[in-house]
Amino acid sequence: MKIYVDNSFLNRPFDNPEIPENKIDAEILFQILKLVKEGKIILVNSAMIEYENSLNPFPERKLFVENILKLAKIYQNVNEEVYLKAKEITRKFKIENFDAIHLACALCAKVDFFITCDYNLVKKFKNDLRVVTPLKFLKEYEKHR
Repeated sequence: MKIYVDNSFLNRPFDNPEIPENKIDAEILFQILKLVKEGKIILVNSAMIEYENSLNPFPERKLFVENILKLAKIYQNVNEEVYLKAKEITRKFKIENFDAIHLACALCAKVDFFITCDYNLVKKFKNDLRVVTPLKFLKEYEKHR
């Protein structure tokens, strides 16, 4: 199983833990990382994830994400195919450019799940690519084990 996780999810452990969803999502991220390390899930990295992470003004968050990305077995460049898909996603689904590029990277990498904490993105993008919240992913993963 291949997954693509966006920066909203990768940074979740730094969000306010007093908000129950943040705490649950952070715990799920660590569960997923364990599964990645065990070889049960393949993590996909992309030039877009790295670019967005490079813009993070918080050094500890940036380093945390960089270390996670080292676990990825697949790397998706942002190339012509990605740009064309992103353009189509923006047009068809009215999705912001950064998010559209993330989705296009995930589509080109042929992932099974795109995991995000951006609930608007989950609602907006209805396609063959399964865009899910961390909790939804965990439920789907446990169903198929």
